[in-house]
Amino acid sequence: MDTKERPSDAKDSAEYGEGNYKAGREYQRAVQKTAGSEQSKRAAKRAKEALESPEERAELEAAEEKGRAPAKGVPEK
Repeated sequence: MDTKERPSDAKDSAEYGEGNYKAGREYQRAVQKTAGSEQSKRAAKRAKEALESPEERAELEAAEEKGRAPAKGVPEK
């Protein structure tokens, strides 16, 4: 393939792939915005309250155990 036929050139390669700094910065901004939001603070408070309640803690532990169980038809290692 001739270099003129390649779908990407040096400019494109700076925008895509492992070294995509623009996407990395955008992702970090979104994470910081979400982590500091009121919605995430409410969710953290609710999770803390759930762990302090014996009934809800038991429910969460049962759900965790179910989630750790192997899927149906998948042999255990």
